[in-house]
Amino acid sequence: MRPGRELDTLIAKHIFNHDVIIKRKIPTEVTPVGERPLREYSKEIGAAFEVAKKLNISLIPIEGGQWFALAGKTEGFTSPADFISYLSAGNFIDAGAAVNESPSLSICMAAMKAIESKMARETQTAQALI
Repeated sequence: MRPGRELDTLIAKHIFNHDVIIKRKIPTEVTPVGERPLREYSKEIGAAFEVAKKLNISLIPIEGGQWFALAGKTEGFTSPADFISYLSAGNFIDAGAAVNESPSLSICMAAMKAIESKMARETQTAQALI
């Protein structure tokens, strides 16, 4: 997935539950406190950190100027040992992970993968009940 308005719109809708409308040819985010131009979550680190905070995403620099983002446990990790234990267990059903040279894009990609995994699991559960 590439950074840009499409990804930013998905983040606004699925992570923050904001409506996104076009107002005077400008994508606009409708928040509980009012309207604002759609944040560039996938490009601006300040906006991306709002996503990371909301989903407890861990961000780690790795070799080659890349960034690893992991949306793991819903409540976050209590310590580095807790993080390593989570990785070792390999239970990534609702997790989302991404590697990219842009920390903002890495955060957003991990967030969307986590949301997609959660939605797919909820759909499977709902279908099993039918």
